[in-house]
Amino acid sequence: MDKEYLIYGAELSPYSVKVRSYFRYKEIPHKWIVRNAATQKDFDKLAKIQVVPLVVTPEGKVLQDSTPVIQKMEQVFTQKSITPKESETAFISRLIEEYADEWAVKQMFHYRWRYPDDQNYASQRFGELFVPDWANKIPLLNAILKQVFASMFKKRMRSRLWVIGSNTITEGSIEESFSNLINLLNKHLEKRKYLFGERPALADFALWGQVYNAWTDVTGKKIIEAGSPNVKRWIHRMLDPKKEGDFEQWASLEDTLMPILVTEVAQTFLPWVVANNKAIKNRDDHLSIMLNSKLFEHKVTSVQKYHAKSFTALLSEYSDIPDKNKLNELLEEAGILSFLEE
Repeated sequence: MDKEYLIYGAELSPYSVKVRSYFRYKEIPHKWIVRNAATQKDFDKLAKIQVVPLVVTPEGKVLQDSTPVIQKMEQVFTQKSITPKESETAFISRLIEEYADEWAVKQMFHYRWRYPDDQNYASQRFGELFVPDWANKIPLLNAILKQVFASMFKKRMRSRLWVIGSNTITEGSIEESFSNLINLLNKHLEKRKYLFGERPALADFALWGQVYNAWTDVTGKKIIEAGSPNVKRWIHRMLDPKKEGDFEQWASLEDTLMPILVTEVAQTFLPWVVANNKAIKNRDDHLSIMLNSKLFEHKVTSVQKYHAKSFTALLSEYSDIPDKNKLNELLEEAGILSFLEE
């Protein structure tokens, strides 16, 4: 297919499935290529950095980083826009995407690599990706190699929990944040199919990528399926999302979306963003703040430096909005405005 895009990704990558779900929704011709032992050489030839998703355009241009990929595609494929026309909800969607990509990832990664059952299950799934094709012809060797790669992944990823800020000090806050998000999300999705109405917005793809990945793990699945049927239906719906109506206005979203903005974005995510940015500016090797009356302390790594860069891009987008009066009223009520004006 001449106009086909290639997406190198992995089911265990929230950013990969975020982009794949978007491509499916927009009906953009594409081929999903799992990054594994068989495709690694091709991936290496294309990749600027060793992360997925990696998108190759029909013209051969390589795109990486999920947010810029989707922003670029929206310029090319204008049908079924994922941006609400109402400026307030459009920015809130972008803000929730930022929360998902930079905070909800902590929740997903924490649960995946903190507890033994999750570690074992996830490492087996990762291990399967790197067994060479020729080994599949020899069942015993295949089984041995799967276990070897699984053990390697488990050891490596357990040791990297600190990279996303998960440790014995922060784990309680991260787990409370996830439970709160799922509970509030379940209430919000009771009367609508997607976050902003009857069609998916940018926020859906980002937040779903994290929640879906958590749901594919042992503990995340237990939490979600214990009492959040609306979230579970949304998870399945977003695997191949459809336009089933229009976006809602903020007035009809406020009752159930505002609590997410207040407790998860304003009281949890943004205080961490400010502390993270300050630590990077001061070249500190760790950050320490009180988050919802609990100590939240972790090392500052290259991952946190990317968070700061990403938030700067969000601030630029906020600054470019010509008329912010109604938006600022909403943001002020949620406790968010001061973080954007610092």
